[in-house]
Amino acid sequence: MSTNKREQDSTQDSSRRLAVIDTWFPWKQSGFRYWENMQIFSQRPDTLFFAIQPYHDEFPAPVHHFSQFKSLAVSERITDIYCVFLNLTLSLFGTCSLPDGSNMPGSNPSWNIGSFLEERQIRLHATIYPGGGLSPLTNPEFLRIAGRYCSTIFTNVEEVLLAVPGSLYHPVVINTDLYDYSPKLHQLPIQLAFSAYNSVRKGFPLMADGFNRLSEHFHLHLIGNWDDHLHLLTNKNYTFHGILSPERLKSVYEKCHVFLNCSIPDQYALDGFPTTSAVDAMSTGCVLVSTNPRNDRLILEPEKDFIEVQPSGQAIADALFWIKDHFGEAMQIGANGANKIKNRFDAKQIVKSKLSHIFSE
Repeated sequence: MSTNKREQDSTQDSSRRLAVIDTWFPWKQSGFRYWENMQIFSQRPDTLFFAIQPYHDEFPAPVHHFSQFKSLAVSERITDIYCVFLNLTLSLFGTCSLPDGSNMPGSNPSWNIGSFLEERQIRLHATIYPGGGLSPLTNPEFLRIAGRYCSTIFTNVEEVLLAVPGSLYHPVVINTDLYDYSPKLHQLPIQLAFSAYNSVRKGFPLMADGFNRLSEHFHLHLIGNWDDHLHLLTNKNYTFHGILSPERLKSVYEKCHVFLNCSIPDQYALDGFPTTSAVDAMSTGCVLVSTNPRNDRLILEPEKDFIEVQPSGQAIADALFWIKDHFGEAMQIGANGANKIKNRFDAKQIVKSKLSHIFSE
């Protein structure tokens, strides 16, 4: 059977029924989880959705409280569950700690439905991305436990691929229909974007050091909860937007030329590469300038799809001055990156592939 035929048959298999379990949902600010679940509903409209803490953002299907899962799983004949993040995956089977006493951060044994899943022979499928309990300090035994309990594990990081035999590489999804390509105008100032939630690993002081070295030919759009870091910006050519909705983010990215990712190693937290915010911006044609602390080469090629820099303010500033002086060449890198994102990170195609693997088990 061809791959396309197998995917079509598996995603339309009426003998199997999927439930998605999330923590805080539907929540647009969760980014990839929101767009992924939108696509799951689009491609498998009989899917049931559950949340530990239901939220109120718009979504085309009812989202049930997790407390209703067992009764609905029986009455609606659920055969498969999909969830995201290591701590939720382990919580659902009640494996939140190891014999040595170490605990999985963010897990909750009260969410344990493991015996029910085993009794009903319901398969669990999980995506394990950075965050959600996966950090540089995570004991690999937690990953191996997830591998034993899950029928399928998807990931975008080598740590999981190495620890869990048979795990499948899938990039983070984005809504390329929303964040579509927008040609960049050759005009000054060069518009820069830095978008992230406030955390050490995002490298705000490093970004500020680079930005403070720039001339009036650059303007920074700062997105996120960075109120307590603004004093680090001695260069005042910036606009602080705070936290924005996806739709408002799109309008900012469309007018920007460059997205800055200044991530630094952090022993307590882990980012994938590229980050979700970087992928969103790249999809619109922004040139990604990144420190790439993971030295990731799985999809994006430096100097072809993005510009890689050393983690120093001077290196960041030098790369931005080069972009100003070689605008056409730089924007071609942005176009290459946007094309790579469209082909490899599109929510429709990634969800189609995930559902194919889930229902071919």
